[in-house]
Amino acid sequence: FCWVPSHMGIAGNEKADRAAATSADRSVDIFAIPAADYRAKLRRQITKNWQEEWDTDTHNKLHAVKSTLTEWKSCRHRERFYEVVLCRLRIGHTHLTHGHLLRGEEAHECDFCSEPLTILHILLVCPKYECERHKHIALFYHEHVPFHLMLLLGEEPLVPHTHVHEFLEGILALYTVF
Repeated sequence: FCWVPSHMGIAGNEKADRAAATSADRSVDIFAIPAADYRAKLRRQITKNWQEEWDTDTHNKLHAVKSTLTEWKSCRHRERFYEVVLCRLRIGHTHLTHGHLLRGEEAHECDFCSEPLTILHILLVCPKYECERHKHIALFYHEHVPFHLMLLLGEEPLVPHTHVHEFLEGILALYTVF
C-alpha cells in the first residue's frame, strides 16, 4: 500500500490540514463533568423527549388515562391480580374485548345493545350495567360528573380502584379481563 496525496491543492482541505496541525501542538484543558450531573441531565432530556413523543402519538390508548410519563403511584402495595386487571383496563385490551383476535373471530358486540364491546362501553356506557354502576361508582351520578376513563382508572380516580373491581365482579366480568 502506498499513500497518495489525493486532496493536495484543494483550498478547503489545505486549510483544514493547517488548522489540524496547529491545534495538535496546543494543550487543551479538560474539565470533567461528574457522572451524576451528566446522568441527571441525560435522564431529564430523555424524559422530555419521551413525553413529547407520548403527547404526539394519537393512537396511544393509555394516554387518555395517563397524560404524563410519571410513575404510577397507585400501583404500589397491591396484589398482582388486581394490578394486571387495572393495567388491562387502562390499555383497553382484555380477553373479553380483544379475545376474538386470538381466536380469529369477528370483533364482539355488546349482547345487550349491539354496540362495539370496549372497556369504555362496559365501564361507563352500557345500559345493561346501569344498576351495578350506581352501586359501585355512584359518585359520578351524585355529583353529575361526566364519565371519563381517567376519572375512573387514572392516578387519582374519583372512586377507589377497588370499586371498579367490585363493579366487574358484580357484572361477572372480573375474570374475563384476563
